[in-house]
Amino acid sequence: MQLSMSFYKNILIISPIGELDHHSVERHAGEADRCFKMRNFKNIIFDLKEVTFIDSSGIGYILGRYKLALLAGGTTALVNVSDQVRKLAAISGLFKIMEEYPSVEAAIDSTLRKGNI
Repeated sequence: MQLSMSFYKNILIISPIGELDHHSVERHAGEADRCFKMRNFKNIIFDLKEVTFIDSSGIGYILGRYKLALLAGGTTALVNVSDQVRKLAAISGLFKIMEEYPSVEAAIDSTLRKGNI
């Protein structure tokens, strides 16, 4: 997996590319966490359009970043979720604690409307 990160205001946008599994999350969890804390981000958007596979470690990776945002008083959103990822996310309960949006722009707009900036 490769990891691309960008931002808008205080929203960290994490865009994993490839497989989000136990091999890849160990390498990239620290990178995302350091970026989140160093720049004082509050919210996280996961853009999953380039994720080809996800397992329970990938779900754990998302939940770990969710906790960072929660402790900062922010939110976490999922965007561009494939059918395969959606099934696992639904089974694991991710959609009970974070919202899904069709695009990064829609997630940013929702965050702005909620006043989480």
